[in-house]
Amino acid sequence: MPTLIAIPTSVPAAEQAFVDDLRAFIKDTVALNVLEQAQENTDLELYRFIIQGLDEINGAYQPITTYTMSDPQPQWTLLKKAAIIQVLVANGIWSARNTLTFSDSGGVTIQDYDKYGRYINFYNSLVRNYTMSVSAFKKSANIDDCYGGVNSEYNYASGYGYYYYYY
Repeated sequence: MPTLIAIPTSVPAAEQAFVDDLRAFIKDTVALNVLEQAQENTDLELYRFIIQGLDEINGAYQPITTYTMSDPQPQWTLLKKAAIIQVLVANGIWSARNTLTFSDSGGVTIQDYDKYGRYINFYNSLVRNYTMSVSAFKKSANIDDCYGGVNSEYNYASGYGYYYYYY
C-alpha cells in the first residue's frame, strides 16, 4: 500500500539553496514576472515540488531507492528536472481549472490564466529527457551496487552522465 510522504511545513535552512536555485532557474521572481508582478510559487511550494520529485525518483523507477535531500545522489540537475515537472503539472492544473475564455460577436477573444497551454511541447520534451535520465541513473546505480560500491566502467556506457546536461 502506498504511503504518504511527510508534507513539509517549512523549508529547512540547509535546503533553502535548492529552492533558491530552482526559483532562479524557472525565473519565478517579481522582476521577471512582468504581467503578474508577483512570484508564482512560494518557497514552501517549490520545496514541496523538490520533495515530490525526489519521491518520484525513489519510487517510480526501478530499483526502488531511499535517497534523501542530504544524499549526494541523485545529482541536483536530475532532481531539478523532476521538480520543474512538478511545478509545470501543479501550475498547469491550476491554470486549466481557472482559465476563463470570453469571445464577443466582433471577434475579440480574451483568455485569462491560459499560459500553461503554451508549455505543453516543452513539457513533453522535458518529460522524455527526464525519463531517460532517471532510467540511466537508476541503471548505473544498480550496476554500481552489484560491485559493492566500487564504480563500474558501465557507469558511462549506460549513458549516465551524458543525459544530465541537455534540456
